[in-house]
Amino acid sequence: MSRLHITLVGGQTAPVYWGIADANPDKVVLIYSDQTLEEANRIYNELSIECEIRKFHPVDLNDIYTKAEKCLKDFSTAESITINVGGGTKPWSVAFTRVFEHQPNTQIVYVDQNNQIWDLINRTNHPAVFDMDVQFRLYGNPLTKYQNYADYTPQDQEMIAGIREIRAFNNIDFNEITGYLYKHTNQTRYSTESGSSIEWDVESKSYRCRFVQKNGRQMTKTFGSPNIRQLLLNTGWFEYEVATLLAKWNKTKEIRMNCIFPATQGGPKNEVDLIVNTGTKLLFVECKTKIFNETDIDKFSSAVKNYGGMGSKALFVTDVPMSEKANEKCRDNGIMTFSLQNSMFGLSAEKMLFMMLDRELFNINAK
Repeated sequence: MSRLHITLVGGQTAPVYWGIADANPDKVVLIYSDQTLEEANRIYNELSIECEIRKFHPVDLNDIYTKAEKCLKDFSTAESITINVGGGTKPWSVAFTRVFEHQPNTQIVYVDQNNQIWDLINRTNHPAVFDMDVQFRLYGNPLTKYQNYADYTPQDQEMIAGIREIRAFNNIDFNEITGYLYKHTNQTRYSTESGSSIEWDVESKSYRCRFVQKNGRQMTKTFGSPNIRQLLLNTGWFEYEVATLLAKWNKTKEIRMNCIFPATQGGPKNEVDLIVNTGTKLLFVECKTKIFNETDIDKFSSAVKNYGGMGSKALFVTDVPMSEKANEKCRDNGIMTFSLQNSMFGLSAEKMLFMMLDRELFNINAK
């Protein structure tokens, strides 16, 4: 055996895996407890190299030190050893550090929320290799259903201004019709009592829209593009606007839209509007033109924690500014907030958003 990696498995599996990938060992030893067996199995299933698992008591110091010392004895012939002490219980971290810290050819490391790998002996750090799909699998929530922002076309982009215009012309009818057609996928036409309507034209593959105001004024438009259904119905146009803005941010590597995670047994499917891969961590984004129900904030907060892990960031974007109560609730949940109408001191909304994201991205989240 030449290169050995020992890692302590806790509830956060991704930092454990990033440490393994960085060490590139010949063999991995996963230290787990009854409480983290499921997490250890997820990591095991991602590995294509020799892997051994050893069960430790989470807090019994005698058991922990005895087994840590046995690891030292069993693997004393390894050419090099790295030990990731960032996971598991605090007694595990202390015991492995004390037992191995003076051994030659041994590195003791941990991975922080910014996916920086720190050498606790030399006090140096470097970035881990990050893979968002691996992270989702490690947390037990593989993401297989989504739309990549890069798949949208210039023709899709041309639709946005017209959608905003006709929505502003009769917001009430627009929301009623688009909401109905989004929920009833087998329906191709819907009209209101006032005479407003949207109809899908199969031949031209476009939506013909006619909206009527109370004073009798009318506006008609036709919308056709590769992703027009997603854009026109259910505020997809707004999500695309936000994604287009975030695509200009210099930290953005990839944007996934309409991300649907598998439903838990007996529960509904879970959807996240946008997920931005920054290359080191994920930014989850919820897009609402306006917050009508503050439970949307709770649902979003829960989704970020379930699917993103401790290090991911959360951003709630609205068209009109949030109420102070909604802003406060977001702050309490560690969620950044932004309105597309934000601008001050001569700065554009785009500039203000990027300044906020740059400031907050690498701040460590509260536990």
